Amino acid sequence: MGVRLTGISTPVGGVSWEYTKGAERSAPLSIFPRQKIKVFISSICGVEKYDKVRDELKTAIERTQLADVYTFESKEASTLPAGNHYTWALEDSDICIFLIDNTDGIKPGVQAEIDTVKKHNIKALYYFCDETQKEKTALEQSLMGAHFAKSKTVHHFSELSQDGAQALIDDIVAIYHYYCTGKIVLNSGENDEIQAVDVVGTEKYQLPTIPKSTLKNVDKCRDYFLKFVLGYSRGRYPDETENTSEFDDWGIQFLPILFEGKSIKHFNTAMYLDALKVQQDNGHYQVVQIRWQAIQAYFAGNIEKCVEYLESALSLAKETNQPTWVIKDILVDLRNQSLTRCIIRNEYSDIPAQKELTESSKELYYPILDRIHESLHEKYIEGLYKKKIESPYSVTIGNNLDQYGEMLASSLIVSMYNGSLTHILLIYEKIRDFVFYLSCKYDDWNLRLNLYKLAIFAGDEKEIKGIQNSFPEVLNNLTAAEAKSIMDFCLNHPIKYKRLRSQLRAFGSVGYFLDDEYYESCEKSIVDEIKSWLNNDTAVVAIGQDIFRCLSGTAYRMSQDILSEICCQFIDRHYSRWYMDMFKFIANRIDLRKMSDESAKALVEHINCVLDNEKERKEVNYSPFFLCTLREQNRAITEDMDKKVAKYLPNYYGGDYKLETSENENQDMPGFVREYIERIRTSNEDQGKNGVYFGHGTRDIATVRTILLRKERVYDADTMDTLISAVADTLLISKEEISTKLDAIALLICIVVKYPEHYARNQCVFEKLYEQQSTIETADNSIISSNIDRASLKIGLQLLFASIGKNVYGDILESMPYIQGDVATTIAVTRLIAEYLESSDEVMLPSRVEAIILQNVLQWLHSEYTDIRWNATRILLTMSRNPENYGIVNHQLVNLIDSDSVYIKNLIMRHLHTMNGIADGTKDYIISKCKYDANFVVRMVCAEVEKGANKE
Repeated sequence: MGVRLTGISTPVGGVSWEYTKGAERSAPLSIFPRQKIKVFISSICGVEKYDKVRDELKTAIERTQLADVYTFESKEASTLPAGNHYTWALEDSDICIFLIDNTDGIKPGVQAEIDTVKKHNIKALYYFCDETQKEKTALEQSLMGAHFAKSKTVHHFSELSQDGAQALIDDIVAIYHYYCTGKIVLNSGENDEIQAVDVVGTEKYQLPTIPKSTLKNVDKCRDYFLKFVLGYSRGRYPDETENTSEFDDWGIQFLPILFEGKSIKHFNTAMYLDALKVQQDNGHYQVVQIRWQAIQAYFAGNIEKCVEYLESALSLAKETNQPTWVIKDILVDLRNQSLTRCIIRNEYSDIPAQKELTESSKELYYPILDRIHESLHEKYIEGLYKKKIESPYSVTIGNNLDQYGEMLASSLIVSMYNGSLTHILLIYEKIRDFVFYLSCKYDDWNLRLNLYKLAIFAGDEKEIKGIQNSFPEVLNNLTAAEAKSIMDFCLNHPIKYKRLRSQLRAFGSVGYFLDDEYYESCEKSIVDEIKSWLNNDTAVVAIGQDIFRCLSGTAYRMSQDILSEICCQFIDRHYSRWYMDMFKFIANRIDLRKMSDESAKALVEHINCVLDNEKERKEVNYSPFFLCTLREQNRAITEDMDKKVAKYLPNYYGGDYKLETSENENQDMPGFVREYIERIRTSNEDQGKNGVYFGHGTRDIATVRTILLRKERVYDADTMDTLISAVADTLLISKEEISTKLDAIALLICIVVKYPEHYARNQCVFEKLYEQQSTIETADNSIISSNIDRASLKIGLQLLFASIGKNVYGDILESMPYIQGDVATTIAVTRLIAEYLESSDEVMLPSRVEAIILQNVLQWLHSEYTDIRWNATRILLTMSRNPENYGIVNHQLVNLIDSDSVYIKNLIMRHLHTMNGIADGTKDYIISKCKYDANFVVRMVCAEVEKGANKE
C-alpha cells in the first residue's frame, strides 16, 4: 500500500494524502511545499569560520524543502548597491538567524541587521557561542524576558549550523501545533462586520445619485490606500478578480496628485467631467463643473482663481435651486479657501461664507459621506474594544483590512463626484485616523512612520510632539531614506505658504536624520527661503511662527554663524512679534563660543539695539534668560550689554540675572538664599488669605535647592535654621499647591543629605513633620492643586522620612499603586525620587524601599510619556550604585539604547562614565551603537563622551 498526495492544507506547508494499492506505486513519493519560508542568515562576513558555518546552515535548512535561505555571498551579481541588496532581502525575509561569537562581539554590519529586525518585527533566532569567552555579550543579556526573541548559547562554534537548522524546524512545527490547538488565531473577523454603504434610497437626500456599482467596485483606489498605509502591496489569490469601475480608474489617476506630488496637469479634468456629465442631471453637473475648475486652480496653487470659481459655483447653485447640502458644501469650500486667501494677503476680516453658515438653521448633512465616515468610526471603536477584551492567550496571524480601504476609496470617489474640495483634502485626515487606529492595534513600523509623516504634513506642532512622546521608536528607528520621504511628502501641499510651513516643520522634525548630502541641500533651501521671507515686504506673516521651531530642531547641525545672522535679520526688520520665540531660541541653541568673532559681536550689538528701543525692550521682559546665557558665554563682548541690562532692567539685573552670572558666588549666594527665604515666608502667609489664591511664575523653593547643590559652600547656622523653619511651614501651615510642597520636600531631603550638621541641629523640626504627617497629607489643596494627586505628597513625605532613618517601607508599598495611570502625579513622584537620589553620589535608599522603587522603575521605563521615562532613567542610573542591581541596570540600559528616543540615549551617554555600576561591556555596546546612530545629535554626543573619556 502507498500514499497519494491530495493537497496542501496548512499555513506552513502541511500535506494531505490517501492510501493506494502497493502495486500502483511506480515512483518514489516526492512532496514539496508550494510556498517556502524566507530565511536570512546574519553574521560577520569575510571570515572563514563564519562563511563555512553559514554555508553549512544554508545547506541543512534548504535540504528540508521548507525554506529558501539568503546569504550575501551565495547571490549572483546585481545592479543593486550591495547595501540595498542585503537590507531589502532582510526586510523581505520571514525569519532571521543570527550567529554571534562572544569573542568577536557585535560588528556594525550585524548590529544594523539586528536593528532592522527589531524595527520591522521580523522573527529572529539568536545563537551565541561561548567557546573562547564565557562572558555574555550585552545583546544576549538584553534578550531576557517573555517579550524577546528566543536565544541559545552553544559551546562549540561548529554546533551553530546544526543547532540553527534544528531550531528553525522546531519553530515551524511549534507554530503549526499552536495554530491547530487554537492558541494562534487566524483573524478574519474584520472582513465581514462592516456594513457596506448602500446608495439605494439616497435619492430623497440628493439629486445626483452615484451609481450603486461605483461604490462597490473600488479595488484600485482601495489597494492604493492600503499600500500607502501598510507600506507594501496587497497580495491576491490566484482566482481573485479585480472589481473596478470607471470612477475607480479616475480615482487612481487623481491619487498621485494628493500623495506623490504630481501636478494637476497630469489629471485630465475635461475627460473626467465628460464621465460625470453622463451620470449627473444637467443642473447639478453645471455646478460640479465650476467646482472642478476651483479644484484645478487650488492644486495649481492659484488661490485667487479658486475663490472666484467657488463664488461662481455658489451663485449658480442658488440660482438653480440645488439641494441645501450642495449649497452648504460649497459654502464650506468657500469659507476655507477664503481663509487661506486672507492668510496669504495678511488680512484679518470676517468671511461672508462663514457668516452664512452660522446663520443657517439647517444642519449640514452629507447623505453618503456621513454614513461612510460614521461606519468607519464605529469600526475603529469596535476594533479597539475587541483588542481590549481579547484573550491574552490568542495570537493573531492575519487580518483583512479590505473594507476599511474600500470605505476610504468610496469617500474619495464621492468627494470627487460632487467636486467637494474640502472633502478631497480631508482624505489626509481620514487616512491619519485609519493609521492611528492600526497603530493602536499593531506594533508595526510603517504605521508609526506614516502617522508621523501625516502629523508633520498637517502641521499641528502639539500633535507632532505628542507622537514623538507616545511612540519613541519614531525618533529611534527613523532612517535617512525615511526622513527624506517625510521631507518629500510635504511637497504635496499645492499652496506655496502651506508647503513652506510644512517643510519648515519637517526639517525641524527630521533634519538630524537626513544623510549629509541631502541635509546640506535641504539646509541651503530652507535658509534661502527664510532669508527671502525676511527680505520680502509682502511675505506671508503666518510663516514666521514656524521659523524658530524649525531652527531649534536642527540647530546643533547648523552653523552658528548662520543662526546668528537670521536672528540679526529679525531684529533689523523689527519683527518684534517673534522676539519671544527668538529669545528662547538664543537661550537654548545659540553659543557665542562656537561662531566667529564677527558674528558674535554682531548678534550682541543687535541685542543692545533691542535694549535701547523702549518699545521692543518690553518683549525682553517676557523671556529674559537669554541675556544670562550670552553673558556667561562671553563676558568680554557683553560688557555693554551688561550695563544696559543694569540700566533698563534693574529689577531683573539685581535678581535672576545676578544669580545666574555672579562671579563671586561665595559672597552673593548667601544673600540670595536669604532673599528667597523671605519670599517663601511671604507666600506661606499670603496664600489662601481671605480666600485669595495665586499661582507662581517661579519655583522659589526649587531655586534655593539648586543654589545649595551648586557647590559645597558654608552657610551660617542662622540662615539655614530660618530656611528649614520656613520650608517646614510650607508643609505644615501654608495652603500652597501640592507641587510647591513637593519642592519643599525635595529641599529638606537635600539639606539632610548635603548639610547633615544643619539637619542635626534642626532635628526637632523634622520630627515634628513626622508626627504631623497625617495633617500634612489631608490638607485641602483642591483649589490650586492642579492635576497632581495628593498621593504624591504622601509618597514624598515617606521619602523625606526615609532620609532621616524612619521605617517607611509599608507606607510606600501601600501608596505606590495609587499613582499608577495618573500621568501628572507619576511625573511629579518620579522627579522627586530622581532629585533625592541625585542630591549626592553616595546617597542610597533603604534596601526594602529601593526594591519597591526599582519594581516601579521597570514599569515607568515603558511609559508612553517621555517625562516619565526620562525620570525613570535618571533613577535607574543612580541605582547602579548598589552592586545588587548590577544585572538589572545593565540589562535595562541596553534595552533603552536599542529602543528609546534621542533624549534618553543622550541622558544615558552623559552618565556613562560617571556611574560605577555600568559594566565595561555595556559601555562598549552603548558607544558602538550610538556611534552609528541615525540621529546626528546622538552621534555628536557619543563623540563628545568618547573624547571626554579618552582625556580622563
